[in-house]
Amino acid sequence: MALKGFKVVDTDAHYLEPIDQLADYVDDVWKSRIKGVSPTRLLPMTLGDRMMEGRIRREDMDYNYQIGANKDGEIRAAMNRLNIDASIFVPNHLIAMGHTPVRDLVVALCNGYIDYMLDKVVDPDAGIYTMVIVPWQDPEEGAKIIDRTAHHPGVVGVCFMCSGANPPLGDIRYDPVYQAAERHDLPMVFHSAPGLTLVEGASPADGFQRLIESHSIGFAVSNMVQLTSLLMQGIPERYPKLKFVFQESGLFWVPMMMYRLDEYYLKRRLEAPLLKALPSEYMLDRFYFGSQPIEMPKQMRHLQAVFDMANGYDHFMYASDYPHFDYDDPSVAFRMPFLDNEARAKFLAGNAMKIFNLRKGGVKRWENT
Repeated sequence: MALKGFKVVDTDAHYLEPIDQLADYVDDVWKSRIKGVSPTRLLPMTLGDRMMEGRIRREDMDYNYQIGANKDGEIRAAMNRLNIDASIFVPNHLIAMGHTPVRDLVVALCNGYIDYMLDKVVDPDAGIYTMVIVPWQDPEEGAKIIDRTAHHPGVVGVCFMCSGANPPLGDIRYDPVYQAAERHDLPMVFHSAPGLTLVEGASPADGFQRLIESHSIGFAVSNMVQLTSLLMQGIPERYPKLKFVFQESGLFWVPMMMYRLDEYYLKRRLEAPLLKALPSEYMLDRFYFGSQPIEMPKQMRHLQAVFDMANGYDHFMYASDYPHFDYDDPSVAFRMPFLDNEARAKFLAGNAMKIFNLRKGGVKRWENT
């Protein structure tokens, strides 16, 4: 499969994990409590009428059609519909796992998710991958999940769902996760938070009244917080082999953070003693960014400037966020006239294949040697 002759790797697709089936993969103490319960009772979700009930519906994007909610084979059907050769799946309900104070529940769900995905969903030969979702509430347990499952060829990364992470993810308490990810040569992925939640303090967008407010800014601010913490706490220096990927915040915030953090580092470098270079230099070295939701200005030269400032030609990757309401079709790559064919190929697949260690064509992961 190819989109106008280009391979496509989707670095952020969402699988609607069936909570009742995840219950079959958790310890007995949680099995009966999870099975049959509404996901939103386990993990409170975001503010507002997310589905905009009362609208004229598009059948193909009905909530019940989300990947994982229906029948066998729909993953490949969705990938074929979007001309995607390989997809890296993350969960849907577990995005909100920072919205509960119940640590043991989150650990159980993270274990259940990866075991369910590897047993029922992941198929590297078909280009279907996932990542280890680690609970920031218990880094030691997160490291155990990584060590237990990282050998599987369908596992291509380690992912923090960043909602509510306190302290921010540059803190030393998360060292076990970074150590395990580096040990297994897996990139660290930071998936930004949902918008305003029903749990006070769990979102950078507390106080908004509508989803349009919290959703538009909460995801970007979430990743700004985590990126700042990682850099100023010296994580790239402490883990020199790790790659860092940020998802679901768009692209325009990236150069802003490069130069803003440089400015304050030069004024207060004694407060970031582990750094041996400017924050922007680390970002231009081992930091990568999924494109969704990509901002499309009226003047494409403005988006080109973002690519130029952040070396997006080597550091930006296509991400769909499918099947969410604001997903980006891979044809977005053809709306950027400043990309030549080589740059477009890297944006759609090449950069992801390198960062996530995929075979040429995006179908198989390289064997570790």
